[in-house]
Amino acid sequence: MKFFELFFIEKFKESERIIFPILSLLPVIIALLFMPEFMGDDTYIHIGFIKGLLETGKFSFTGTETYGSTSPLWVIINSLFSLITGNPESSITILSGLFTILTILLLNYLLKLFDLNVNLRFLLILSLALNPFFIKWSISGMEASATMSFLIICMIYLFKSKDDSINYYGTFLGLSFLLRPEFFVVFVFSLLFLLKVKKNFLFVISFATQFLIVIISWLVYAYVHFGTIIPNTFRAKAKDSFFHIEPEKLLRNIKVLVAGNFPEFIILVIIILSLILIKFRKEDSAKNISRNYFNIILKPELISILLWIIGFYLFYIIKNVTILSRYSLMFVPAIILLMGILLNNLNTILNEKIYRFVLVSYLTIILAINNFILFNTVIPSSNNFARGFQNTFKKISEIIKEDTSVANKSVALTDVGIVGTFSSAKVYDLAGLVDSDRFNYPNYAEYVFAKKPDYLILREEAEISEVIPKNVNYKILYQKKVPGFGINSPEPRTVTLYKIFW
Repeated sequence: MKFFELFFIEKFKESERIIFPILSLLPVIIALLFMPEFMGDDTYIHIGFIKGLLETGKFSFTGTETYGSTSPLWVIINSLFSLITGNPESSITILSGLFTILTILLLNYLLKLFDLNVNLRFLLILSLALNPFFIKWSISGMEASATMSFLIICMIYLFKSKDDSINYYGTFLGLSFLLRPEFFVVFVFSLLFLLKVKKNFLFVISFATQFLIVIISWLVYAYVHFGTIIPNTFRAKAKDSFFHIEPEKLLRNIKVLVAGNFPEFIILVIIILSLILIKFRKEDSAKNISRNYFNIILKPELISILLWIIGFYLFYIIKNVTILSRYSLMFVPAIILLMGILLNNLNTILNEKIYRFVLVSYLTIILAINNFILFNTVIPSSNNFARGFQNTFKKISEIIKEDTSVANKSVALTDVGIVGTFSSAKVYDLAGLVDSDRFNYPNYAEYVFAKKPDYLILREEAEISEVIPKNVNYKILYQKKVPGFGINSPEPRTVTLYKIFW
């Protein structure tokens, strides 16, 4: 405790301008040191779209114009940056790292708006900086860190909405929707919040109009160029009807929610249990303290943010879609903000000694649990993915590219990112993420027979006999057993490249 008093409070107050910039670099440094090669297959889908946009001026993947990206703004931003670097793969890694740094700096600014003291802000920022999933995606090339930055800016807009001169929130939120479609939830509850607190009705109309102009403009473009306003990824991953809930997916989504903010949820449980004990004490003063503390989160701004989080998870649960950690990361800063407000006001009902003990406990939990998840699960699975999946599919891409016996090559497979980017072959997507025509066929076999690709890649999602007719000859060009496909699919799989002779 003496160490906490002398170093954590005094020294950190004096070094605030140094400490927080250093913390902003921490996730990037850890990722560079422990999993520098990790990039998800979806990152390479982005790279494929970036190359297509730069080469054709259209949203295309391996030559086919398609609505295969739910993050068109990320593709556009990286395309512009690639004009400077000349390398889309480097550009997308650098930008995701820069947004990682920006996310932490923006969160610190947001926490300052609530007058949180420096030692509490340090704990909250440290929790984000050491978040294992934040570190995993920090330089992965995915849009996760950008969505987090955008969400924090949305929260800043929300808390500054009393200033009528700041009225670009609708435009910014519309652009955010083009980064991740989950921002539609943010729009809905922001609109309800503004309707409740704003006296100037024209301000609310302006907000909604700005948002709709951006969204409708994109949807018109999508309909004209892709023939649909529904992304292929939504059609592929959200097949089930609403309320068709599978217990396995429900449990996984709950685990993603808790794992994404494990230290915060542990402290939250401690706070709730403490307040319940206070509430059931007989003294009227104790009951009033508990009641007043619970009223802290009843402010319209905080309720709105809480509804963002609830709306996001509720949609995925009732639509029976598995939430990936990079999706849920966008709301991690919001949960940290809410926790910061609760902890800050806890100081009003606890004596200083107990309050400092709670903060030290929070620090201990952050260091222990986040590092355990990071080094026990996230880093090993990410490196297995990079050394197994990524290297295997890059090798397969080389084999296809170097095969001179076939002109105008085409390949059918499920994971299209790496092969589509490096093989120079036209891709037929068995999952339908970048080929909407896939949804016109009821199964792999009919789709493959109709497209007649020169190559077929399977990774145990089906037997070769289930995909091509028995009278069609094939040859195995490459086969390798890889150690899992990441955290969601850790079991080893055999990846096989077939050459098909139609």
